[in-house]
Amino acid sequence: MKISVMWMTRKRSHELVYSVSSFIHNADDNANIEYIFVTDPDDKETVVALEKVAPMAYAHFAELTHIIADKRYGYAELEQYQNLAAKNFTGECLMSYADDNICIGRGWDTELRKGLEERRGEPASVAITPINEVWKGSSTIVGINRTWYEKTNRFSGNRATDAYLCDLSEAAQIKPIRPDIKTLHLQRGKDGAGVPIIQDGVEHIIYGLPAEDDFGGYNAKNPIPPKYYHVPAAASLRGMEGTNVIVGKRRFLEDLKKLTMSDE
Repeated sequence: MKISVMWMTRKRSHELVYSVSSFIHNADDNANIEYIFVTDPDDKETVVALEKVAPMAYAHFAELTHIIADKRYGYAELEQYQNLAAKNFTGECLMSYADDNICIGRGWDTELRKGLEERRGEPASVAITPINEVWKGSSTIVGINRTWYEKTNRFSGNRATDAYLCDLSEAAQIKPIRPDIKTLHLQRGKDGAGVPIIQDGVEHIIYGLPAEDDFGGYNAKNPIPPKYYHVPAAASLRGMEGTNVIVGKRRFLEDLKKLTMSDE
């Protein structure tokens, strides 16, 4: 079974290469993984990085696919990059990773394929909780299977894709696929990203990445609110002033109707 994974990134070539490499080196079958990267038109740094590492990745049978967005949407509309990747993916699923996600467990693709096979032909989201974020009680790495996309024709309706897919799955009464994949989320702006982890009997402190990273479009000390959101009450939440909840809610309800509509 072929699976697809994507990264949306901007001028973080060092972090991106390390993140992608961690998944390539821990995969069982790279020949059946589609690695997709979506970048802004002016992001020459990432283009150069991908061109340089492509032959190295191919040594592990991994092929890299690069898609350039029609314009820079920025952090407020991250879903636009995910939706662009969704228009082009060819696998049974599309997973969305960030350049601060690290894979530390071998055979992640085999574990993912197992969960996908059990739900083939029915819509399903995929949810992965990084082991240093179990305390959150939610999954920050998410994806959808092929049937989900064929029904909705969309990956996400707003930037908060993890919340969007979680809430949509709950509303549609669709149980997410939860593969046992060991990852880390090196959250930006955190001295310690989550909690200490124990690996091979040794405790490790997981450090976050720098907060002040304007090149990537996100500054943890001055966060940018999402352009759209699907919960009306979000309009009154701190940090979401000016967010369009009318369009956000409409997208959510459109996807919910499509997911729950009978194919007959």
